[in-house]
Amino acid sequence: MYDFGLSKDQEQRAKDLHTKAIVIDGLTFKDGIGLEYPKDLDRMLVGGISAVNYTVAHFPHNFLGALKEIDKDKQRVLENKCLCFATSVEDVRKAKSEGKVAIIFGFQDGKPIEDDLSHLRTFRDVGVRIIQLTYNAQNLIGVGCCERSYAKLSYFGVEVVEEMNRLGIVVDLSHCCDETTMDAIEASKDPVLFTHSSVRAICNAYGRNKTDEQIQALAEKGGVIGICWFPPLVKRDPKTHVIERSTVEDVLGHIDYVVRLVGVDHVGFGTDMVGRALDQGIVPWYSSIRIWRPLRPDVFGAGPTDVYDPPPTGLERHSDTPNLTRGLVARGYSDQEVLKILGGNFLRVFERVWKK
Repeated sequence: MYDFGLSKDQEQRAKDLHTKAIVIDGLTFKDGIGLEYPKDLDRMLVGGISAVNYTVAHFPHNFLGALKEIDKDKQRVLENKCLCFATSVEDVRKAKSEGKVAIIFGFQDGKPIEDDLSHLRTFRDVGVRIIQLTYNAQNLIGVGCCERSYAKLSYFGVEVVEEMNRLGIVVDLSHCCDETTMDAIEASKDPVLFTHSSVRAICNAYGRNKTDEQIQALAEKGGVIGICWFPPLVKRDPKTHVIERSTVEDVLGHIDYVVRLVGVDHVGFGTDMVGRALDQGIVPWYSSIRIWRPLRPDVFGAGPTDVYDPPPTGLERHSDTPNLTRGLVARGYSDQEVLKILGGNFLRVFERVWKK
């Protein structure tokens, strides 16, 4: 347990708050949920996680490939007594009351949409509720944070955002380049999310971490940024981009910054946690560390490509999530503010967008 120097009363308050909270992880990757690696699910249950935005499909998947992944993973969710499939806020609240983890299907790339807006309707019908417009590269919608040149949304991208708004699918801009990010915020009638990004003013990660201007534009639309625990987005040398060892205090520093900038209603957390890979000491073939770090250290940091950077001390796995609550108590946040940061803010956006 990380030492925040809390009193006995503060420790009890933090424990009670964490037990009461609907705790929402803004993003957990496919290998980090326990559908194939039960140890991660056990950690989520220990950590009090109520719901996760689960990456069911991303850049390797076309339309049919995404549907196959959705069908496979939905069956795994339905067969696991500790999980429930969530397509509504009511599902998330029910999971909390039953001590389960609600799985929210999301994409980390708009590639599965291909060039057909009707595919969005199909994805919504099978339960997809969050779509990140781009991953690291360019697609038909817009431009990711690792491309050689940047641009706004395409004309098709504008139609995609409009259709997502109509259908009630949340727009996620975590991996988008600056121009696509700002253009999508402007184009969307609904609040948008940075489900797993941090503050560029603190950690200079192009595209993946967001500028003050972007965070302010997000907040004006009623959106939320999920401060990410992924080490390259938490702490690095601003000039060399070498990743520096971070702690839960550094993650809390990003949260404090957003609260000072735009208020407590617009911040949450997104772990981007891949527990199995961390446990096994491997980096999957599809990892941004393996593919993009050699090309874009300004985005994903300078360092090894065959092992992950050590997670922040105090937040090494999902089971450490109570340390986030303890740290918020240590920093003087009120009960209501803590509940918002842990998941209430994400839940507010889901309620507004998904009700359609």
